[in-house]
Amino acid sequence: MASLRAAHQQGARLSAREVRKNRRSRRHPRPTQFDWLHLRRLASDLATVLARVPGDSDVLDIYCGSRPYEDLIPPGSRYTGLDVDDRYGTADVVTQEFLPFPDQSFDLVMCTEGFHYVPDPIHGLAEIERVLRPGGRVVLTVPLVWQYDRTILEHRYTGPELVALLAGWDDVEVIENGGHAVSWATLTGRMLDMLQRPLGRLSRAVLWPLFALGYLITNAIGAVGDRIERRYFRSPLTLPMNLLVTGRRSAGASSGSVRTPAGDEPGGEAT
Repeated sequence: MASLRAAHQQGARLSAREVRKNRRSRRHPRPTQFDWLHLRRLASDLATVLARVPGDSDVLDIYCGSRPYEDLIPPGSRYTGLDVDDRYGTADVVTQEFLPFPDQSFDLVMCTEGFHYVPDPIHGLAEIERVLRPGGRVVLTVPLVWQYDRTILEHRYTGPELVALLAGWDDVEVIENGGHAVSWATLTGRMLDMLQRPLGRLSRAVLWPLFALGYLITNAIGAVGDRIERRYFRSPLTLPMNLLVTGRRSAGASSGSVRTPAGDEPGGEAT
């Protein structure tokens, strides 16, 4: 996972206070954050999907970071966090190897905002399938409308592409974490954030009320737009900020079997 490792190497080991702040900003975002709408929708959709997971489950969180969504795991479950380094100090397993676990070890495998760093998604999903027990679930969230680092390999997936990647899985469902309005608000807020970050400590403190007001106004407009969009817009065209996909491992699937998306079979052609 060289691309994710490179992304993490941009920062040193975080303090306990920084880890708590990171976890809070993702799990309980505030309207004065530039990404409030995006993270609020993401947390809400994750809560809905993870509520379907039965208790007493073995759960693997790939690229767990600060473990912001651990509290959404059903009570009684056993949680294992994996990451490529220990900059957050919260991972149970730190390794560069992708999923160094025996076959059929988990009932749920989740990866929030990290699967787009996996260089070979088909192989990655095959490994996830391998460590899942029959009937186990996968939950992945990936960005669509977001900046990327020119020096790091990242993927961007559309909804139909995620469905194709999970061909052969059962109960595949794609959830759009917001649409045009959420994307607009997040990107507009990010522009304000880019203006704020280079400022010195004193300048940031003096100008913070203005930036906070800017975030509040942007998020308020985005929230109204999101409500209008969800209620009145009916179109096959969409622009979600983020996508969540979930699927269930077929009870009859063999461990580690690689399923190629339809139309990509060797010697075949797309219809």
